[in-house]
Amino acid sequence: MLLKYTVQNKAEAGTYALPFQVTEQEIVLSTLIIPAGEAEGHILIEVSLAWENPLLNWDIGELDIRLRRNDEQGPVLDWLQDSCYQEGFAELSYEETARQAETHVYCLTVQSADHRAVVTGPLMMRGSVYVDQMDDNPDEQ
Repeated sequence: MLLKYTVQNKAEAGTYALPFQVTEQEIVLSTLIIPAGEAEGHILIEVSLAWENPLLNWDIGELDIRLRRNDEQGPVLDWLQDSCYQEGFAELSYEETARQAETHVYCLTVQSADHRAVVTGPLMMRGSVYVDQMDDNPDEQ
C-alpha cells in the first residue's frame, strides 16, 4: 500500500492547553479532518497521549479515551480506558476503508470520573490514507 495523504495534530507538554484537567464530562481534546478529495482508500487513525494521576493518595487514576465520528455526540469508533498510579501513556489505533470521496471528521474525546486524570502531553493525533496504487492521471479512464 502507498501513502496518499497524511494530516497530524500535535501538542508538546506545556504547550497550548496542556496540562489539561479531565473532568467527568466528556470533552473534545482534538479533531482531525480528512478532506473529501483525499479520503478514498484505507484510513488509519493513530492517537497517543501522556497523562498523569493528579491524586497523591495512591488511588488509581482513570482516563476514558474515545474516538468518535464527526463530533462529541457522534458514534464511538474506538474506546480505551487507561489507568495508572502516577503516570500513563495511552495509544489508540483505528482503521477503516473509505469507498466514497466524502470528508471524514474524527473527534478525540476524554473523560475521567472524579477528576482522576490530567493530560500532560505530548499529545498526537494522526490520520493517514493509503491506496493500492496512485492514480497518475484520473482523467484517463
